[in-house]
Amino acid sequence: MLKVLLINDGSGHAGLLAQMLAQADVCIVGQIAPCMGLEHVIAGLQPDLVLIDSDAPSRDTLEAVCVASTESRRPVVMFTGNGSRDILREALKAGVSAYVVGQVEAVRIESVLAVAIERFAIEQALREELADTRVRLAERQWVDKAKGLLMQLKGISEDEAYKRLRAEAMKRQKRIGEIAQTMVESAAWLA
Repeated sequence: MLKVLLINDGSGHAGLLAQMLAQADVCIVGQIAPCMGLEHVIAGLQPDLVLIDSDAPSRDTLEAVCVASTESRRPVVMFTGNGSRDILREALKAGVSAYVVGQVEAVRIESVLAVAIERFAIEQALREELADTRVRLAERQWVDKAKGLLMQLKGISEDEAYKRLRAEAMKRQKRIGEIAQTMVESAAWLA
């Protein structure tokens, strides 16, 4: 059963939305007003999804969502009456996975939540891939610097410098990038 935290940002539809969620076999683990510290509420309740019901999302609500999204990553669905592109853009930047304008029929609620969850999963995978790519790029830069340093200090070829770095990484059971970074930083400190 899907667990949802329902945040009511001044909308008069929260009761109707709660009924539709119950009909869709969704468990509402909490109903709150928007608040700073939302990340702590999310961490405590552990919902699968955060649902915000708002006639017009306030800047405070979007800020709370943004902070919560960096601390407690969860899909966020916003039901609103405001179709402004500027607010839509701000909501997406804040971490909202689905921004639904207007009344949603009870038969569509499950599919809206499912799409938000899938979109969130895709975005999360992309974030992780980007973070991994950044780490690998940084490690490659450290390796290049360390190879240059070894070539200069030992008078060896680039291939030999790489072999020595790799051998040291295997010996210490660390990533070659870590070994290279330590070597370059140590050499900079000694210089």
